[in-house]
Amino acid sequence: MQEEEKNAVTPTEAAETPEQPERSIAEEPAEGSETADAAETAAEDTAEISETAPEEVPAEPEDKIRAIRTSLFHIAQEEEEEAVTQRVAQQIQQVKDQKEHPEKYPPPPMPPKPRKQTFGQKMLGLFPQRGDSGGEVVRKSIFLFSATVFLVCMVLIVLYFVDIFRADKLYEDIGSNYHANQSVQTTTAVQETQPAAEEPTEKIYTLLPGAADLLAMNSEINGWISIPDTKVDYPVLHHLDDEPGNEYYLYRNVQKEDSKPGSIFLDYRCTFDDVGEDGTLKSPSSDNLIIYGHNMRDLSMFGTLKYYRTDENYYDEHPIIQLNSNYETYQYKIFGYFIADAEDTTDTRFEYWNAIDFSGEKEFYDYVNEVKRRTLRITNVDVTYGDQLLTLSTCNNAFDTARLVIVARRVRDGEDPNERIAGSIPNPNIKWPNVYYLRHEKTYDPNAPFAPYGQGTDGNEES
Repeated sequence: MQEEEKNAVTPTEAAETPEQPERSIAEEPAEGSETADAAETAAEDTAEISETAPEEVPAEPEDKIRAIRTSLFHIAQEEEEEAVTQRVAQQIQQVKDQKEHPEKYPPPPMPPKPRKQTFGQKMLGLFPQRGDSGGEVVRKSIFLFSATVFLVCMVLIVLYFVDIFRADKLYEDIGSNYHANQSVQTTTAVQETQPAAEEPTEKIYTLLPGAADLLAMNSEINGWISIPDTKVDYPVLHHLDDEPGNEYYLYRNVQKEDSKPGSIFLDYRCTFDDVGEDGTLKSPSSDNLIIYGHNMRDLSMFGTLKYYRTDENYYDEHPIIQLNSNYETYQYKIFGYFIADAEDTTDTRFEYWNAIDFSGEKEFYDYVNEVKRRTLRITNVDVTYGDQLLTLSTCNNAFDTARLVIVARRVRDGEDPNERIAGSIPNPNIKWPNVYYLRHEKTYDPNAPFAPYGQGTDGNEES
């Protein structure tokens, strides 16, 4: 009985002596130094709950941990709010103090004003300098290279347009003077009275009034070419010392100055009213006069000839070419125009540039009929052996080595220039160079019906 009393524990002692698990749970948060105080407070709260409610079942460990964490979060939040409040109060106090005692708060020193660079220094800064990083050196080098290329291109473009403008102005002034002085016909045939009968002697040529001024400017001017209502209206130059591919006036103007548009010039192998000092011809004119000129983008020189290919009405509106020598005025009727390949080495090669003098009737008709096979439009103009021919040649964009070739024959004595001009039709069977068929369907039929020149009375009778 006494032993039972010794071992008995009163309810008060049981309350004062918390169970071991509860003490262990309360002590777990104390492992972190930052939450020790919170842990002790939580332990005390737990002990009080045990004293007041000894009969309640102890809370689970997870609930106690959650309660402790919530308590810690609220404590941290209160501390942060208090710190923010203190900082704001300090800033407000500092602003008030600064207003009341501005002498205690001198303004911060102003940063040094950057020194203004001269133009030379700025330009020098575009070049790589000692101390520049590798990337900066590369950047500056690329910029300088690009700027140099841009400036060179701009200079070339400006010089190109200035050159074209000067050339247009030069030829406009020359043309105005030439046409103002030109007479319709000034050449005369001198006849001598023979004892038995009056027979004409060899023809004596005299200069046209406009030609005298041209020759005074340049002795190599051989005449004047124009196509009414177009920009083709230029003197024709003739340099006898030319070589194939090295034509003197290709990039020289009438004053022998370097010029991108160049001049309109006659093939150096041709002869056109070559008159001697005695006023007579030194040699007959060539059977075919071949004249060259640039296809300029501003339509100067032979730039307007492209419209014969692109405009189906252009031929009907511009069928006549006016070509004057220094002594005579002539008109030519266009009977064909075609595209040729200047570097053709295949079976479609056509060396029109070598057809200057014909050995006979066959060679003449071979040439004019080849023109007719290739022409873009079939015309009603007849061509007969003995007709003087005129060929104009310029570049074209049909392909890289393309040439646009216009072929005409001289208007005969007493013939109406506009006779048989109307009624041209597109050629249904054009003979193109082989290079053209690399991008287009080959439609040429060599066995198709063809009416060659030289058959019938007018050279156009259907065969």
